Amino acid sequence: DQSMQPHILSRGTAAAVAARRMRNILGSVAGSWMWRTREVKLINTSSGDTVTIGDISYKLKMPQNPELVPVKHISDSLPQTVAQHLRWIMQKDLLGQDMFLIGPPGPLRRSIAMQYLELTKREVEYLALSRDTTETDLKQRREIRSGTAFYIDQVALVPSSYPFCAVRAATQGRVLVLEGLEKAERNVLPVLNNLLENREMQLEDGRFLMSAERYDKLLQEHTKEELDSWKIVRVSEDFRVIALGIPVPKYKGNPLDPPLRSRFQARDIYYLPFKDQLEMLYTAGPNIGAERVSQLLSLATTLCSQESSGLGLPDFPVDNLPSALQVLNVFPTLSSQQLVQRLYPYKSILGKEGCTAVENVLSRFELLDSRRQQVPTCVLNVSAVKDTKSHANVTLDVAGKEVAFQVHSGTNEPRLLSSSPFFICTPSQSQLIAEMMQSHMVKDICLIGAKGCGKSAIAREFAEILGYSIEPVMLYQVIKKSVFFSTFFLYI
Repeated sequence: DQSMQPHILSRGTAAAVAARRMRNILGSVAGSWMWRTREVKLINTSSGDTVTIGDISYKLKMPQNPELVPVKHISDSLPQTVAQHLRWIMQKDLLGQDMFLIGPPGPLRRSIAMQYLELTKREVEYLALSRDTTETDLKQRREIRSGTAFYIDQVALVPSSYPFCAVRAATQGRVLVLEGLEKAERNVLPVLNNLLENREMQLEDGRFLMSAERYDKLLQEHTKEELDSWKIVRVSEDFRVIALGIPVPKYKGNPLDPPLRSRFQARDIYYLPFKDQLEMLYTAGPNIGAERVSQLLSLATTLCSQESSGLGLPDFPVDNLPSALQVLNVFPTLSSQQLVQRLYPYKSILGKEGCTAVENVLSRFELLDSRRQQVPTCVLNVSAVKDTKSHANVTLDVAGKEVAFQVHSGTNEPRLLSSSPFFICTPSQSQLIAEMMQSHMVKDICLIGAKGCGKSAIAREFAEILGYSIEPVMLYQVIKKSVFFSTFFLYI
C-alpha cells in the first residue's frame, strides 16, 4: 500500500539511525575502555609522586617499612594485558574494595599482584593457605611462659609456613595476599568473611578489630584511652585483601561459599595472549629461530585449550617456557621434544591414550625432530666464580663440543664428578647429572624414577659437586600442581 510506504521507510530510517548510533556508542566505549593502550607512568610533582595507568591515578605514600615492599617484579616491557589487569586492581583499590584474582595454576596471578604492590609501594603480608591452615594461623597463637599465657600476633618469627597474618595487615594498613583460597577449610572461611565484610575480628587476647569508620565515630564520643581500655583496635582504611585462587570444579579444591565470594571483586587472570607471550619468548631466547619459538608456544597453547582438557590432559606450564628457552638459547642443539618432556612429563603422568594424544600434538607442530637430539654426555669442569660464592662455572661436553655457562652454587667449594670416593659414576648417570646442570641454570629439578633406582644418590652427588648442603624432607603425598608448574622434570 502506498499510504503505508512512507511510514515503513521512516520506521526503517529510524531503526538504521538507532543502530548507527548504538554502534557509535559501543565503538567509543570499546575504544576507550577495551582497546586503548594502557601506559604506566610515574609523575613527580611537588605534592608527591603519582602513578597513572591509562586514566587512573594513584598518589604514592612513603612506606613505613620499605623492606616489606616487593621489588624486582616489574619487567622493562610490560604487556598490555598485564597493564589492563594492573589498571583494574588500581581502580578497585581506590574504591576500597578487596580483590580476587582467579585463573589457572601458575605464578601469573601472584606476579601481577606483586607488580601492583611494587608499583604503588604498598607493604605486603603474604599467607599461603592450605588444608592445615586454621583460624589461629590468621589471628594469634597462645604461648605459655613461666606459667603465664601470652597471645602473640603471627609475625615473621613463627614457622615459615605462616610468616605473616591478617592482624598485622589490618592494623598497619598493609595489603594481605591470600594464596590458595580454594584450599581453605570451612572453619577458616567465617573469619575471613567477617574481616572482609565488616573489617571486624575478635582476637584471642580480648582485643576487637573495628573498621576505621566505626572507630572514628566512637572516637567522637569517647576518648582514645577509653577505647583502649575496651580493647578496641582500629583497622586502617588502607587495609586491602588480594586473594589468589583457581577455578573450582575444573581444578581440585573447595568451592567458595556464596557469602564469601560476594565480598570480592573478581578478575579472570588467564594466560597472556599469544602475541604477548611470543614477544616475551623472543626476548628470552634471542638466538633461537622464530619458527621454533612459535612451534613451542603453539604446542603449549594447544595443550591448555578446552579440547585438551576434555581429553583429560593436564595444562601445560606456559609460564615455564621463558626459562626453557634460556636453556635452549645456550644449548641450541637440544631436542625440542626432550625440552618439552622436562616441562611436561606426560610419559609419567598419563596413560597410553594420553601419551598418544600429546605425541600427535608434537607431531602436528613438527617437534618430533630426531636430528636435534644432541644431549650433554658429561660434566667436564666445575669451578667457583671469582669474587662471588653463590655461582659456579660449569663446562659440559655436548656432541664433542665444550659449552660453558654459570649456575648457582652452595657455600662449600665445588668439586669434579670423579673426585668422590663413594660414588661410581656410569655413563647414564654422568649424562643425567649433565642434564641436571642444564636445568639448574634456570629452575628447580624434580627427579622421577622407580623405587631404589638411585634418585637420592644422584641428588646427593649433584649437591656435592656444586657445594650445596643437603636437607632431606620426607613427603607423603602426591606431587602437587604447584610443583608441576615450578620445576623441570628428569627421568632416571
